[in-house]
Amino acid sequence: MKCSFDAMAYDMILHPEKFDVIVTTNLFGDILSDEAAALVGGLGLCPSANIGDKYAFLNPSTEALLILRERIANPIAAILSVKMMLEWAGKIEEARSIETAVDSVLMQHITTPDLGGSYSTIDVSNAITKLIT
Repeated sequence: MKCSFDAMAYDMILHPEKFDVIVTTNLFGDILSDEAAALVGGLGLCPSANIGDKYAFLNPSTEALLILRERIANPIAAILSVKMMLEWAGKIEEARSIETAVDSVLMQHITTPDLGGSYSTIDVSNAITKLIT
């Protein structure tokens, strides 16, 4: 489907379930991915990937750098980026272990302030790490 950027952004908010992969330029992709993150709870939950034919670069949002000194940056996007890297590398079982641990910690409401919690970056990271099998 080919459409204008503003129509795409509008449609993605109204019907996010329609989209699986969106191919666009880096600038528009950055804007759309930040917009999509708002649909699921914010940038702290969203990993990112740039995948080519031979190589992949997976990383969390850089927004966390702004609050890293306060020790309240949400580590989940970084952890889920590792999960995506493992999937890309064919390590599916290991990736599932990370996903299960993240889901469990979120269900226990062990979260940083961006998600309404009072836990630190290290607290959330440690809680997830303890559950990875």
